Parts: sequence; structure tokens; C-alpha cells
Amino acid sequence: MKRLIVILWGLAVLAGCGGGGGGGATGVIQPPAPSTGTQFWAVDFTSNSYYQVTANKVAEGAHCYVYLEQGQAVAPAAISEMVNQFDNNIYTSEIAAFGSEPNPGVDNDPKIFILLLNIRDGFNLPAAPSFIAGFFDPANELAHANSNQKEMFYMNVNPALGTNFVPGSTDFFRTLAHEFQHMIHWEQKNRLRGVNDDTWLDEAMGMVAPAYCGYGADYEAVNTFQHAPSDSLTGWNDSFVDYGVVYMWAQYYKDRVGSDIFFRMLHNGLTGIASVNSALTAAAYPKDFTGTFRDWAMANYYGNGTTVPVPAGHPEWSYTSINTWPGTYDGMPIPGLFPASRQNATTLQPLDPWSLGFYSYTPVTPPAGSITWTPTAVTEKGAFVDAGSSAATFDMTSGTIYSFTGTGYLVVQNPAGSATSGSTVVRADMSPAQVLAAANASPYVLARAAMGGKPQRVDIGPSLRDRTKGLSAQGIRPQF
Repeated sequence: MKRLIVILWGLAVLAGCGGGGGGGATGVIQPPAPSTGTQFWAVDFTSNSYYQVTANKVAEGAHCYVYLEQGQAVAPAAISEMVNQFDNNIYTSEIAAFGSEPNPGVDNDPKIFILLLNIRDGFNLPAAPSFIAGFFDPANELAHANSNQKEMFYMNVNPALGTNFVPGSTDFFRTLAHEFQHMIHWEQKNRLRGVNDDTWLDEAMGMVAPAYCGYGADYEAVNTFQHAPSDSLTGWNDSFVDYGVVYMWAQYYKDRVGSDIFFRMLHNGLTGIASVNSALTAAAYPKDFTGTFRDWAMANYYGNGTTVPVPAGHPEWSYTSINTWPGTYDGMPIPGLFPASRQNATTLQPLDPWSLGFYSYTPVTPPAGSITWTPTAVTEKGAFVDAGSSAATFDMTSGTIYSFTGTGYLVVQNPAGSATSGSTVVRADMSPAQVLAAANASPYVLARAAMGGKPQRVDIGPSLRDRTKGLSAQGIRPQF
């Protein structure tokens, strides 16, 4: 059962996947004559239909071609920096972290096409603040109507997005990094090994990919997680909040389990939790998915140890990159995991499989108090921290009294499941227009957009990958 805000990204016939990009900039506008450009198929997400874009080649790098839709303007310096970032940072960093993309791929060309266009997603700030920042469409790897039969990315350069998402910005490069991971993931799992990985794991790697490229921690995703920290890690519902929890898990793995752990996951023939466990064994890590899940729960309490010191001998209970306590980091306000709404609760929220709960308690008679925890399911685990003494109990016992001074912090977990796929995909039959409308109607999305008037990125890539699975089921498969 989903709690708090849930936005269903539907099982659309046509969709895309975004992670942060777009926007216009001053520059030379392309000449309008269609005869001078190259035709590409694209998607109008407001009408759920294909159309053709005419674009001119504006740059070429060691690993990419850049095409700009006729009528759009992008600063030449931004295009040059895009080529530089993709060739010398994103491409090299992600090949090392995840593995190879299709190369030379369906078009027998080792270079990747980056199409800069005004993605038709109905964006209109402030009424419709959500937009599709960019996407990788694996259907372009197949021979079918409307396929470009190229390895390519679509990147949004809608000038209405303003300065936050112009090409050359960190947000733009985050999107490009996110989408390149999906291209690699498709190659390693779908094409080479013939398996469809769990959506939560694919998106987790997409969310952490920018960190491998040096773009820093994603505090927007931290904010999303803290808005709904009890969202299931593996129970994928195509919701806005799903991206927060998978990012936090993936960043923890990068920080603590090892920077090569995702490479190991992508180079085995398993999916989901089984793939994670196989990678942990290959890396000789001392704990499995369940053990790391419980350590990760504690890491969300301690953060990077800057605000609350991490207990000696337990670095596995912390991040190296993320502060999870209230504050403003990289310009993003973080509310923390223990708001007033989760203070002194006597009836705890039910937990889905592989989900967490965070609660704080103050003494009935200060300065000392106590709690007694009784789980509602045999799979639930509890940890408790006494803020006064900094003492931490990793494994609470049901019915036992735990004392504290000042404030006590309870971290409950439901590490339920076995060493198999934990993914539960629940989708509504929604068109891209309905998906965007759901995002635009979400109070959480609207509140985020109101902070500085910043457009909000929408990710509907899982639906696009499901569409490609449907094409494959019809016998339409990669011809390389």
C-alpha cells in the first residue's frame, strides 16, 4: 500500500525517461529549410503520437554526434561543452562503472546520436510545471515503424524551461548521465543476456550514474525520499517518490559497498535482488541484500556523520556523500526524517516489503523517557538511538523497555523477501498526457516547483522500456 503522495507514471504506449536537462540559450538558430537537415522520429507526448523532426548536425565528438532541431537555438559554447562532457567525462566514467553500450550497435556506428529538440510535453509554468528532460528509447534499437535504428538520446531544449535546464548546466548533464546508464543497462541485460531487469534496480543505477561523473550528491532526490521515506525500495509503482528511495539506496552502495558493485550486477545473468546478491558475493562483501538493507536503514539516520557522529566501528551505518539532517545543501532545503508528524507516534505505519519507517520520541516527564516497541509483522526489525548518550541498539527486542534522554529515535524496517526478484510492477493504463497531468496535479510537485519557480523533471522511462518488451514479445528483436 502506498502512503503519502503517489503519482502513477502509466504504462503508456509511448513514453520517455528524464533526469534533469533542457532549456534554450542564446545562439544561432538553425535554418528552417527541411531539405538541409536530417529527419528523426520523435514523440508528441501531449497527443501520444509520432512525428518527424528535422535537425541539423551541429557538432561531432569522439563518441557522439549532436543534432539540433531546426528552429531551436543553443549557444555554440554550450554545444561544445556538451561534447566535451559526454566524450571525456560521462562516456568514460560510465563505461568504467557500468559497462559498454551497444557498440557499434544497430546502425554499425560506434558514435551515439544526441538530438536536441523541444520535447512536446505540454510544459507551461506555473500551471503545468512538469516536463520531460530527456530520454533513451530502446525501441530505436529495433527495426519497426517509427524507429530511428540508432543509439540515441532525446534532450529537451525548450526555451520556456529557463536558465535551470539550459544545455551546459549540471542538471542537463545529470540527465545525459542518467540516460546513458539506461542505454548500457539495456545492452548488458536485455540484449546480451536476454533478461529484463527489475525496474527499481535499473532506475537506481540511473539515479546514481551522475555521481560517477562527478556531478555530486542529488539533494533533490534526498528531498523526495524524505517526503516519503516509507516508500518500498523494490515495489515499483512508477511514482515520483520511487526515485527518491532508489537513489538513496544506490548512493549508499556506491559510498559503502564499492564503486564497482553496479558493474558486477550488470555482468551477471540475474535480475533484481538475486543480481544484487550475486554481485555482493563476487565482491566478497560480508553481507547480503538483507544485511546491507539494514545497514542502509541506519545510514539514513546518521547521514555522513557531520551532524550526528557515527558510532565507532560502524562506518557501514553512514554515507560518505549525503547529510540527511535538516539543512540546505546545494541550494535544496532538506526537511529531515523526523518531522513533527512522526513524533511520539503510538501506532506505527504499516510497512511494505523492503521499506523503512522513522519516528522520534520525547519524554513524557523530561529529561528521561522510555519506549516499548512491538512489531506488527514477524519480518519487521527495529533500531533505536538514544540522543542523550548516543547509544545505538541495532536489534531491538519486542516488548523490551528502551530508555533515552532528550530525544529517542526509532528506525523500523521490513526486510521482507528472499534472494529473488523483489519487484512488484503496478501500472495504470495512462497516456503520457495523463502522466504529466497527474504530476502537475500533485501537491508535492507543485510545492517543489514553487521553490524558486523551478520546473520539475518527470521520468516515464519504465513505460517506454515496457513498450519495447512488448515489441520483443512480438518477435521484433535487435538485428545485431
